[in-house]
Amino acid sequence: MKPNEYEEIKELYDTSLVKIGKRERDYFFSNINRPENLHSNRTRKTFYASDATKCERAIAWAVTGVPKSNAEITQKSRNIFALGDAVHEVLEGRYKKVTGWQFFAEHPGEINIKNNGEHSSDFLLHYRVDGVLMREHWSTKPLLGLDTDKIICEFKTIADFPYNTGRNRSREVYWHGAEDVPKSDHFAQLQIGMYGEGADYGLLHYHNKNNGDEAIHLMEINVEYCENLIEKLWTINDNALKDTIPDRPYTAFPSRDRKSLQKSKTIDGKVQKSDWHCLFCDFRDKCWKLNDFKEEE
Repeated sequence: MKPNEYEEIKELYDTSLVKIGKRERDYFFSNINRPENLHSNRTRKTFYASDATKCERAIAWAVTGVPKSNAEITQKSRNIFALGDAVHEVLEGRYKKVTGWQFFAEHPGEINIKNNGEHSSDFLLHYRVDGVLMREHWSTKPLLGLDTDKIICEFKTIADFPYNTGRNRSREVYWHGAEDVPKSDHFAQLQIGMYGEGADYGLLHYHNKNNGDEAIHLMEINVEYCENLIEKLWTINDNALKDTIPDRPYTAFPSRDRKSLQKSKTIDGKVQKSDWHCLFCDFRDKCWKLNDFKEEE
């Protein structure tokens, strides 16, 4: 910024500013945010690929149609989602330019998991991959050195902290960011996508929304891993059919007034952190009996 530039623009701003009262401001945002749409209390009775690494209790409630106790999605969250959608569109445009390959965006699918005699019933596992790269002709040059006709693509827009790998002064790694090691839920989504599409390879493309850095992870299908995830979902499905709700697998600390979950709590002189699964769960009031939660009759 040039000398006195701040003072100049501040003076111009002050002379141009139209002051808005709090009442008028709140009314404006209440209109453009359309609060009637800022929730996601859809019930469902099917599984999604993203369920594979989530809390077993929350998924059991979701697939049996239990209403969410914390369904509201804030406008701030929707703004973040919109930024992710915009980056997805940019990446889709870039992938469509790959010579000799066709890119099919937003490709949904489902896997019909048949009962092998050890479980209660069949179930459907839905997935949606961000894109599929298909080789147009056998003579097309292989992509990334792979002798394959199909590559599953997942795009993830994340912030600086989970993206960057942390290192101390001696350059030793103390936190593996997504640039080095994919997040477990993203890894699972891509693997299930490959499994469902019958593809041998998948590409996970990370975009750092803070500075535009990018990282790609090329992975091979791990069938055993996918089957283990399906077995986990099968167990949840079996228990749900028996009205058996899984134990709470994560730890959190309710506030004294039981209005919310604390991010951390000091116990015996040590700081214990609440698990993020609980802090952002759609069923946290129900699970932890917060805000005088009462079961619907």
